[in-house]
Amino acid sequence: MADDEEPTVYRKQLVSKGKSPSSFSKIKKPSGKGGNTKAAIYAVSIVLGLLFLFLSISSCPVAPLGKVKDEYADSYEYMNDKDKRLEMREGSMDFTRSFNTTALTKGLKTQIVVGWHSYMLLAVIFGFGPISYYEVRKRKKIDSIEERLSDFLRDISESMRAGQTLHDAIKTSAGGEYGDLTSEIQKMSMQVSWGVSASKALTLFADRVNTPLVRRSVTLINEASSAGGNVSNVIDAAAKDTREIQIMKRTRKTEMDMYTYVIGVSFLVFLVVIGVMFGTFMPRMMELSASYSSGDSGSQGSAPGGFDPTSVDFQEMKLLFFAAAAIQAIGDGVVGGLMSSGRIWNGIYMSVIFAVVTLLIFDLVLL
Repeated sequence: MADDEEPTVYRKQLVSKGKSPSSFSKIKKPSGKGGNTKAAIYAVSIVLGLLFLFLSISSCPVAPLGKVKDEYADSYEYMNDKDKRLEMREGSMDFTRSFNTTALTKGLKTQIVVGWHSYMLLAVIFGFGPISYYEVRKRKKIDSIEERLSDFLRDISESMRAGQTLHDAIKTSAGGEYGDLTSEIQKMSMQVSWGVSASKALTLFADRVNTPLVRRSVTLINEASSAGGNVSNVIDAAAKDTREIQIMKRTRKTEMDMYTYVIGVSFLVFLVVIGVMFGTFMPRMMELSASYSSGDSGSQGSAPGGFDPTSVDFQEMKLLFFAAAAIQAIGDGVVGGLMSSGRIWNGIYMSVIFAVVTLLIFDLVLL
């Protein structure tokens, strides 16, 4: 018996002195890798966002207040509308006719202009896209853990009713299947096996997940354990409370998803309407403007209602449509994500998706 007790005592001394084996150290400090990953993603996103923002500002021929930049002042007034709005200091990627006639690229432009308007939207996409994707994935994993938390607490309660201690109940639950929560339970089981108290292992688990629901449940269990009495009833009550909260979350999401779908459909309809105007109305207006400029249709005074089509800057109109679509994409995405989940990062993530769709449609087809 003395030989069996000596390793246990030694392990407790190691833990109490902070000289635990490497396996325990890895369990106790799992957040270092996650913290480094988060810092790297945030840093890369900020750098890319600022880079594209700088490219947008430097390549735009018009200053933010509407005044033409000094380096373009001499030549700007002699340029045509296309040179003014699209091709001044802009990079372009040329695609051959053979590329454009394939089944996948039929209807796409033979030349894609990547200019200041594209850089502006790319700044939003790369500045917020990786961060929002990381935060949404992280939150999704936490939601999955909270989803199975009630099952774990219920099993703990049943084990304690069968005569096990909280320490043994955690170790027994490590053999179950709880989805994303399984790995966390296994960490707690290994911690208590190395001499960490059950309450401390639960506290470390709450620190790793770091959500109000988990912290509240763990605090309730630890307080009940320290006060004594029927701890299994307290854990069972915590399991029921957690289950009710999850039911409320699922109900809310089901009801609000319909509004999110409506927002997504309305955004796509907005893009379709703009596409129809670009494909039908805009070409007709440009032909009318060209005919009036050449004098084939009479004087400008004979235009219907006194309207002069030659005074319309069609390239500026196209960029205004692009700006409207970009604002619609960002606004609809934020509202849709917030309504669906109640979290701002979900809204930003949906905005990034809408912004990517807008950029592809305008740069590949419309502009």
